Amino acid sequence: MLGSSVGKNGINKSADVKTIQQIINLRDDLRKVLPKLVVDGRYGAKTQACIDQAQSGFMRQPDGRIDPYGATIKKIWPIAYGKPTGLAVRGTDSYGAGHHGASRGSRVHDGTDYNSTPGQQVKAPLSGKITKMSKPYSSGIDAMVLSGVEIVASDGTTCWVWYMQPTVNIVGTVVKAGNSIIGTAKTLKNRYKNGITDHIHVRIHTRHGVKVNPTTVIK
Repeated sequence: MLGSSVGKNGINKSADVKTIQQIINLRDDLRKVLPKLVVDGRYGAKTQACIDQAQSGFMRQPDGRIDPYGATIKKIWPIAYGKPTGLAVRGTDSYGAGHHGASRGSRVHDGTDYNSTPGQQVKAPLSGKITKMSKPYSSGIDAMVLSGVEIVASDGTTCWVWYMQPTVNIVGTVVKAGNSIIGTAKTLKNRYKNGITDHIHVRIHTRHGVKVNPTTVIK
């Protein structure tokens, strides 16, 4: 979520400063005492004042800096999960089942499929930042129609969300699990014509690449 340090003696890269500015603007407790920041990626006195204010609430000796995977970033934008569609996990259809670990022939399903209705809004399953677009298919018409995003949390947990049309210009946006709209669900029935259930695919790995069963964290 954060590539380098922001704040006093930090590297203060524009993309990371933008991330912190967005988080501060989304935090109601900080907005009550500080003015809304312009999300421009420029590190300055106003952004620093917000960092200082945020740390004063939980650190005995604030250092004025937010580091990747550090205590401050985890505190001000903690890891959280939410349902992407509000619907149940896909059951068994002509192409298999949607639960994590379901058989896919020579492999197993690395993710969980949540039932969806084409055209419905898809919400972020993980709090974090959308770092890039993610495509389930590399070529053909499906590569253009069926897309997705990658979300990285403050602790490095990564989530891939597929089979939707992502919101325009969403890369770089900080999102809140179960609240932020990240795209619109698409149908899979043009690719899988023998009776697949439309769904949104969610895959989660820890920072170190350990696979996580989404249903153990998305309640």
